[in-house]
Amino acid sequence: MGGYFGDRIDGSELVAALGLVFVVAGVTLWSQSVLPNTPSISTVLYELVVHVLFGGIVLVLGVHIERSELSSDERFTVMVWCFSGFLFFFALAVWSDLGSLLAGEFTAAFASQVVTYGSMGGAFGVIAGVNHGRSERNRRLAERNEDQRETLVLLTRLLRHDIRNDMMAINGHADIVADHVDPEGESSLEVIQRRSDAIVRLLRDTDALVETLGADREFERVDLSTVLDDELTSIEDSYPEVDIDTDVPDGLWVVADGLVHQLFSNLLGNAVAHNDPESLTVRVEAERNGSTVETVVADNGVGIPDEYREEFFELGEQGEGSDGDGLGLYLVSRLADVYGGEVTLDESPEGGARFHVELPAAD
Repeated sequence: MGGYFGDRIDGSELVAALGLVFVVAGVTLWSQSVLPNTPSISTVLYELVVHVLFGGIVLVLGVHIERSELSSDERFTVMVWCFSGFLFFFALAVWSDLGSLLAGEFTAAFASQVVTYGSMGGAFGVIAGVNHGRSERNRRLAERNEDQRETLVLLTRLLRHDIRNDMMAINGHADIVADHVDPEGESSLEVIQRRSDAIVRLLRDTDALVETLGADREFERVDLSTVLDDELTSIEDSYPEVDIDTDVPDGLWVVADGLVHQLFSNLLGNAVAHNDPESLTVRVEAERNGSTVETVVADNGVGIPDEYREEFFELGEQGEGSDGDGLGLYLVSRLADVYGGEVTLDESPEGGARFHVELPAAD
């Protein structure tokens, strides 16, 4: 029914018209019955406000609805709420003066009640209608966003599975032909292997980033000491030439989930990827400080200029000469924010980059 009439009746115009009728009627009644018989200026102004306030609200909201993004069906619903409120309060006014009306007496006081109560009911109705329309729109948007998120998660998993298998096949064949490549082709083979690894990292980061969009994620107690130990061991296995210095006590528990591994994997991987592993020293320190666990990841590399440090946490931002995907540090910042923590960047005492990560401590 709303859709049928919504194509023919613009609810916003009828709401504004009803508000205009209330305002005109209120001013007329005030000027004819209140103004001549009220000596007090304050009382005159008060009665003017009473007679036109709610009618003015209906008029203004009607104009606002006309300029809003509400659909024709939603405007029709607002109109129904507005006129329903008006009729309900009008019925109350009639009921309160029913005896006089049955006796055939129609007074100016009754007319004032009709205008005052009727405009009040119309104002309450239009406000309720607008809120109802917005809540319905927000509900539909939430459902649409949830459907899109689920689709995005599914597509990401499918792509990650298929492309990762392809990359493993490429790396496997690259290893096979490595012994048959002349010295001039070794550099090209290294590029193939390096880019394959970069694609695998991109898929991993993208999958982790999509997981952070989940609205119903549950956090738990995570042993950060073990997480850091695992990630540092992985760096040592992949880059044995990197000098790693740690000061991480046992029993550092934080409120997080399994993706916290990705946070520190990207921080440590970022330090190795943008510096020369042969001369690189990475220092990792962690301690509990009140309600948070603070972790510092610092290196003696080339560092990040001060003017670029804020931008480095934005999606797609890459350092000068970087061949990365621009997701790593954004994912780090995103995960820290999801856990209720914070990550900041400054310069290490050795001139490299130093990241401070604060995560909420678990009991």
